[in-house]
Amino acid sequence: MENKNLIDKAIGFIQNNPKDNLSLQSIATNAGFSLNYFDAIFRQHTGYSPVEYSRIYKLTRSALDLRRTQKTILEIALDYGYASPESFTRAFKNFYSISPSEYREKYAGTAISWHDLSGKISISHFRRSFPELKASDIDLALDFCFTHNPLKYAEDIVEMTVAECEVLTLGDPEALEHFIYLSDYNSVEPSVMLICENEQDALLYLKLFAKLPTPRFSMRRSVDSEWEQFDAEIARLGLTCRYGYDMIYSGDTVTVPEYEGMHARLLTAKDMPSIKAFKQNGGCADCHVRAIQICFDGTGNIGMQPMGIFEGGELICLAMPALDQIRELRKYDIGAIFTLEGESEQKAIDLMWKYAIEHCLKANATIGNSNADEDDSPLGVEICQRVGLIKVAKNCGYRK
Repeated sequence: MENKNLIDKAIGFIQNNPKDNLSLQSIATNAGFSLNYFDAIFRQHTGYSPVEYSRIYKLTRSALDLRRTQKTILEIALDYGYASPESFTRAFKNFYSISPSEYREKYAGTAISWHDLSGKISISHFRRSFPELKASDIDLALDFCFTHNPLKYAEDIVEMTVAECEVLTLGDPEALEHFIYLSDYNSVEPSVMLICENEQDALLYLKLFAKLPTPRFSMRRSVDSEWEQFDAEIARLGLTCRYGYDMIYSGDTVTVPEYEGMHARLLTAKDMPSIKAFKQNGGCADCHVRAIQICFDGTGNIGMQPMGIFEGGELICLAMPALDQIRELRKYDIGAIFTLEGESEQKAIDLMWKYAIEHCLKANATIGNSNADEDDSPLGVEICQRVGLIKVAKNCGYRK
């Protein structure tokens, strides 16, 4: 088993035991490392010692509880292995510069942002690894996307704004012509997106990424672009690519189909029993139910507009589209569509797409991102095209 897999096992052990004050020995033993070797390898992969990472993980998760739950400071302190609320408060204040109670008051009623919670663990490590990258400004990055192709880069425009990403470039940070942006979701490895219109410029970043233990990044390319040198270098480095397509609805009207006994509507908090039953029947995962509940509580993605298809009073199809507005771009992310298997499955998917697109047009938002794959899933390209979406960008995810 490679070191990377062992490190991932160690991180999983830390994350699955937040109440325990784990020692270096216990983490190393669980991962299958010798003690002398383990600390150095863990630092090499994460930028932190195992004990430091465990402490930071506890604090970031406790911050999430402060923002998302009504637990007392004492309850949270005990949940994460602190002997008293006083010791928890000292550790929390040392990391976040404010006390747990002040933190809770500061973020009361605001949306949860993993960027706020994480302390930029993975981004700070990435930047230390590549000092040649120079920091630039989000506004300059947005200018690049708007002036080159706002349809192609619509997803990036939203993500850079909502996730408060960091922008780094190998070029001139004051005259941004190509760059990467990093998102931090409290992961060992940050999400890395390359924004580049020129193949030769992209090759410079590829040389940079090749230094990573496990190269992993994404980029959007024009649907009709041919980058022979870039693709050849990708193959030489042994990277594989998962392709998807960003789609938009190009028309200005849509006809929502009618099927006997089946209707679509926006969901409300009163529909939570039906949503939970949908999940129990295999329609979606726990995380989707939690995201919708948080949305209804007013503490999650305020742009989310959960939608459902009902047949005979039963929820058989669920979607979680979101509306975002950045500058003059109104982007309606149709996102994932979940459905129960059955005779009505295909009709429900088509009805949901049409219903979501109708709301997209009512909001005067022409973007309908789907990140569709070339498969037969509810987000497959064939289905997207059948409901009137067209390809605007090839979304490429590269990894070993």
